[in-house]
Amino acid sequence: MSSETGPLKATAAMWRCSRIMHLLRELRPTLLSALEAIADQMIWFRENWCEEVLRQLKHTLSRCQTLAFENSNNVSDAQTTVPVQNSLRRLVSTFGLGIESSSSISSTFSSAASESLTKRKLATSQDPVFQRLKAKFSRDFDFSLPNSTRLHNVIGKLKKWIRILESKMAVLPKSFLLEERCRFLNNFSLSNTEVELPGEFLSPKPLSYCIKIARFMPRVEIVRKCGISARRLFIRGHNGKVYPYLVTNDASLTDSRREERVLQLCRAMNVYFSKRKESCKRNLVFYVPKVVAVSPQMRLVEDNPTNLCLLDIFKQYCRQHDLDPEIGRA
Repeated sequence: MSSETGPLKATAAMWRCSRIMHLLRELRPTLLSALEAIADQMIWFRENWCEEVLRQLKHTLSRCQTLAFENSNNVSDAQTTVPVQNSLRRLVSTFGLGIESSSSISSTFSSAASESLTKRKLATSQDPVFQRLKAKFSRDFDFSLPNSTRLHNVIGKLKKWIRILESKMAVLPKSFLLEERCRFLNNFSLSNTEVELPGEFLSPKPLSYCIKIARFMPRVEIVRKCGISARRLFIRGHNGKVYPYLVTNDASLTDSRREERVLQLCRAMNVYFSKRKESCKRNLVFYVPKVVAVSPQMRLVEDNPTNLCLLDIFKQYCRQHDLDPEIGRA
């Protein structure tokens, strides 16, 4: 039923979910309140406008390069598709501030966090550097100009703006303290309530072996890994070990859920490998990180800071030898 004809009617599935939440609130009020508070605090780990624009530009560049490969016989005369143009027009109109609209945030997170991010959006929009970059960006992606829809020209402009934003992000802070933004996470301890680590119940194990959160470590790192920007949150378990998690913003909800289904398949395959003699002899298993969706746009992903993808190694090599990474990938 559309919003024009009347209010939305709750389905049977929605009523059952509501009933389950009421039962949980009656049985475990402290635990449920702690989980809701932790989810509300995740809004402070969202990307800033620069990271948001850079992520969307890279996604659009990937789509354009796919089009260029499909039209490799006549790439100089190829035109961008209407969905790509609409995506860039939307990016011109929002320029990274669309993610902080109060209407979309207040429905998921607390009103206090929504008000703070609305103030941050207002301060960003009044920043002279932001206004100057937005004006230049609008001029570069004005599709009313002649030859502005040529695929080759659009790819060149996308690479140009990716370099501009990456150089701007290089001078931004690499970490922040948890107490500056997330007081609840900073003051959380095992004495308040017992909350398991994110994703502990994804792998079958006895309840006594589940690791509980003792506290959240005070420093949060801002990292760029596998081409995305994320916040690395460190959680100390009740066993004394520190477990890092990446707080990521999803570019596409469909792709994220598809990725989680693939991880479920790999987790099921590991159970099969554990029962086979030859695979056990060689310790053959898939590495399956724990992934927990906090909201429709944010996820907690188990991380290993020592792991690097081949793209990060290549870019590090290019920086050390003063080379352009795009030339080697052309």
